[in-house]
Amino acid sequence: MDLFIGFQLPLLIITITVIFAIKHFTKDLDALTAKYKARKTLCGSVNDNMSKITIALKNAGFHKVGNDQESLRAYATTGFSFSSFSEYIEVKLSPQDNNTSIIYFKSICSLPTQMLDWGKNRRNYKRFKKELDKIDSRKIILIIQE
Repeated sequence: MDLFIGFQLPLLIITITVIFAIKHFTKDLDALTAKYKARKTLCGSVNDNMSKITIALKNAGFHKVGNDQESLRAYATTGFSFSSFSEYIEVKLSPQDNNTSIIYFKSICSLPTQMLDWGKNRRNYKRFKKELDKIDSRKIILIIQE
């Protein structure tokens, strides 16, 4: 048993060192960390879309929701679960022509050595998208009723 435990600690140290070395040499702090990225096109002005994103993040149940109007980014976090320790969520808004915007969604595990997310990051996007679609459908219903 002592021999088995004696091999685990050095193996753990080597693994963590290799992970951080890869992150350092590739200059990608997100390298090897479990993440999910997606993009979606939204119609409307930049300010309207930014408020839609912020409301959708809050309605999806994410914590510490905030936004930065200058960089056109919204941020949120999730809580601890059995799937992961927590995730950081970032939504970047990129204005396009003809009154549309592309949003870039990224959900990444907060623990840099976590390489598997068991689908939690993708579920975060689905929760966000579901709430965002609700907001968009409400707007369409209001326009039709007027």
